[in-house]
Amino acid sequence: MSYLLISKILLMPPLIAGVTLAVRKWGEGFGGWIGGFPWVAGPISFYIALEHGSAFAASTITSALLGSIGTILFALVYSVLSPRLPWLPTVLISYSVYFVVALLSLGRDISLLGATILNISVLTFVLYFFPKPKAKTDFRKQPSYDIPLRMIVATFFVVMLTQAADYLGPTWSGILTPFPIMTSTLAVFTHSQQGANAAIRILYGLMLAGYGFIAFLVGVAWLVPQMPIASAYGILMVGTMVINGITVRLIR
Repeated sequence: MSYLLISKILLMPPLIAGVTLAVRKWGEGFGGWIGGFPWVAGPISFYIALEHGSAFAASTITSALLGSIGTILFALVYSVLSPRLPWLPTVLISYSVYFVVALLSLGRDISLLGATILNISVLTFVLYFFPKPKAKTDFRKQPSYDIPLRMIVATFFVVMLTQAADYLGPTWSGILTPFPIMTSTLAVFTHSQQGANAAIRILYGLMLAGYGFIAFLVGVAWLVPQMPIASAYGILMVGTMVINGITVRLIR
C-alpha cells in the first residue's frame, strides 16, 4: 500500500468528523457553510496533482467547473424533493440530475472563463430561488455509529475517485472532482435523522460556500502549475476562507 493511499485513508475521516461536529455545535446553516469548503474536492485535486502532475490537475478544472454545476443542481433538487420524499429516492433522483449534467458536459468546447461565468451564474440563480425551510428543527441525539459511518462513506469515494484518475483521464477526473460527496453525506444523514427542514438549511449553507469553491477551482488552474503543489493548495485554501467569509452573513 503506497504512502499516498495511506494518507488518503487517514486524512478524510477527521475532516468528515470535524464538519459533522461543526453542524452539531453551530447548527445546520453554519455547519453546512463550513461543509461547503473544498474539504473533499480539495484533497481529490491535490492527490491528482501529486500522482499525475500539476499540468494534469490544471487540465481537469474546466470539466470540474461544469461538474460543479451538477453539484449545485443536486442541492437544489434535493431541497425541493426532501419535504415530499424519504431520503433514499430523494438522493437517487438528485444523483441522476448530477450525472445528466456530467454527461451533457462531455465534449463541450468551453473556455475556463466561460465555465467560470456559467458556474457563478447558475450558483447565483439557485441561491436566489433556493427553498426556505418552514421552521427551525430541534437537535436530536444521533446514534453512536453516525460519525464513523459518514467517515467510511466519504473516504471510500475519495479513494475510489483518486485511484481511478489514470483510467478516467482529465475530463472525467475533472467532472467527478466536485462529485457531491460531502453534500450528499450531510444531506442524507441530516434528512434521515433531523428531517427535511434541517436538510434544506444545511444545503443552503453549503451553497453559500460555493463562490469560494469556484475560486478554489480557478486557482488550481492558474496557480498549481506555477509553484510547488503543497504551497499552491495551501494558498488556495486560505483564499477560499477569505472569499467565503463574505457570504457567512447570509446564513439563514
